[in-house]
Formats: sequence, structure tokens, C-alpha cells
Amino acid sequence: MSSTVLNYAIVNVFAETAWGGNPLAIVPNADALDSTTMQLIARQFNLSETVFISHADTDAARLRIFTPDHEMPFAGHPTIGAAWWLHTHHHLPDTFSLSTQAKTVQITHDDGIYRLQISGYESQPPSLSNEGLADALNISMADLGAPARWMNSGTWQLVVPLNSAEAVHRVRPQLAALVDDTVSAAHLNVYVWHEVDNQVTSRYFFNIDNAVLEDPGTGSACCNLGAWAHEAGRAPLAWHITQAESINRPNHLYLEVNHTGDITVGGRVMPFSTGQLNLP
Repeated sequence: MSSTVLNYAIVNVFAETAWGGNPLAIVPNADALDSTTMQLIARQFNLSETVFISHADTDAARLRIFTPDHEMPFAGHPTIGAAWWLHTHHHLPDTFSLSTQAKTVQITHDDGIYRLQISGYESQPPSLSNEGLADALNISMADLGAPARWMNSGTWQLVVPLNSAEAVHRVRPQLAALVDDTVSAAHLNVYVWHEVDNQVTSRYFFNIDNAVLEDPGTGSACCNLGAWAHEAGRAPLAWHITQAESINRPNHLYLEVNHTGDITVGGRVMPFSTGQLNLP
């Protein structure tokens, strides 16, 4: 019985040390795969996301991004990881564009850091009260900072500023309590963060089925943090975001936002392994 063989790579995105970063599966040359097969492959890898790279007419490539549970219109660490793979293996210039289901993303490379740039976002307040939000995060009302907002620079995420890094580390969310029928988020999620002197401590939680998971490094949430900051009048800014220290998987992301709302998120990529898929 014949089978189709596809190469794949596993990389750590937003990594600056061994065993840091957010693992990502990359499947290039995915033009012949349908959505069902992509979803099954992502479920097999069982990483937070798998990115499939295929041909695009005007951009360097077209990306489709899947969690083990569903397709994402946009996600940051798969976009950065795919950019590294394409730049490394196809010898692309240091500036190029990638197509995602949500929007076209501009990519730049400089001294080992890959940056994506997007513009445009939507926002709205959460329907939950501050008291309800604090209860859902298992923190006190005094831990809440500036107003939380639902932000969408590519995918809807709840962005919640907190008053201290210590409060960020104390969060134990009950995601079911954050259900908000006013937004069409791909899954229940929350991004909590604290900034001082341009240094950000952050964590991102999401659900798959009934499980609450913590993502080590979330580029899309970093984009939405940039959108939140622009809307709040904090731009221009250049912030260094550290994520997932609390689960011993440090990620380092670099966020820049200008006056007009252009959002740039970047980080390094470290290759981990390669292999082959044998598809029926």
C-alpha cells in the first residue's frame, strides 16, 4: 500500500536558551493536504500549534495554522517559525510577506530575530464585571490594573493588565467563567500581563475541550497587547516580553508599536528536530 511522505521540522520559537521557547511543528510542501488531514496531523503532533506551508501567488507562502482541536485564522509563533524555515531553506531576502487566513503579514529578519508586522485591530470591553473577572482569575480586585479589553489584531483574545508581576504568577483561571457571547473567539482564553520600565511579565491561558492549558509563548497575544497599548495611548513603545517563566519554559518576545498603530512582534527560533510523515 503506497503512502505519501512529507518532511517536517520541530522548532522552538521565541527561544533564547536550550529548552526554552514554544515548540512548533512545521509541515512544508503542504499544497496537496486538505483541511481534515491537516487537523489530524496537528492532533498527532499534539503541540499547541502546527503550521502548514503551501504555495501563494503573490506572497512568499500561504500558511494554515491548526491547534490539536481547530484551525486558527492567525497565530504569532507559527508565523515566526514558518518565516524562519522559509528564510533558511528558500534563501529569501530579509523582507517578505506571508499569507494567513486572517491577513497578510509582513516579515523582516535582522541579526537572527524574525519580526512580523501587522496593522489594524478591533476591540470591545468584556461583558464580565471587574469583580467577576477577578473571581475568574482567582485574584483580588486590587490586582486588576487598567481596564481589560477584548482585542482582535488577527484573533480575539482577552487582554487583562494586572498591577504586579506577582499577581501575574498567582493567576489560576477558570476559563468557563470568562465565556463572553459578544465575541467570536476561537476558544476560551485570557492574556494577563504587567509592565514596568518596558519589561513585561505575561502568561496566556486557553482551553482545549475541558482542559485549561498555559501557552509558553504567544505571538498573537503579544500583537493584541500592542493593539491594547495603542488604543490606550501608550504608543510609541518598545517592550521586552517574558512569558512562561512560571512553567520553566522562558519565552522572549520583542514588541514595538508606532503612533499609527503598526504592531511588530519578533523573536528568535531554535531548530530542534526533523523527520518524515508517512500519510496513508
